[in-house]
Amino acid sequence: MFSQKHAYAIAKKLGCTLREGSAHTYADLYENGKLIVRIGIRRASKEKSHGHIPKNLNLSQKQSWDLHDCTLTKEEYLRALRDKNLLDESGAKDEKQPQAENRDEKQK
Repeated sequence: MFSQKHAYAIAKKLGCTLREGSAHTYADLYENGKLIVRIGIRRASKEKSHGHIPKNLNLSQKQSWDLHDCTLTKEEYLRALRDKNLLDESGAKDEKQPQAENRDEKQK
């Protein structure tokens, strides 16, 4: 199970920009000035499940753990997004693929 601690570790590894929302802290990953990933990190409970992390990252559960455990680098992560046609070579999000938004963000 991914916890708040794991989510922050992944965000730090990816070099995400943190910003506060009403119920979550959001970790936004920008590549060449474009938002490519947003991870919602719950503030309410440190031990509450963050099972949405793999979906937010567009990775499998194993790949997400590999990213956390440093066996998958940021460069390999970006390559995986390119392999899935979710990111073009310039680092911009492929406009054909909608960005997975957090439910909290959609309600605003």
